[in-house]
Amino acid sequence: MEIRERDEYGNLKPPTKIFSGPTEKETIAALGPQLAQEKLDNMQRDIVINGLGAQVARMKIEIMQLKGGAF
Repeated sequence: MEIRERDEYGNLKPPTKIFSGPTEKETIAALGPQLAQEKLDNMQRDIVINGLGAQVARMKIEIMQLKGGAF
């Protein structure tokens, strides 16, 4: 958390941290790359899931063809 004090003329001074934790801006800046990585991971997972679904569908068609069924 930061506070901003005023000087003798009433102008705001630069912000001063009042505890040692990260500021809101610092937290957001740190979370940005993590969010991007999570999105990439989710996209890769979706690609794998879709690929497996297509493979299952192909295998079902092959089984139906081996059994002599029409599809």
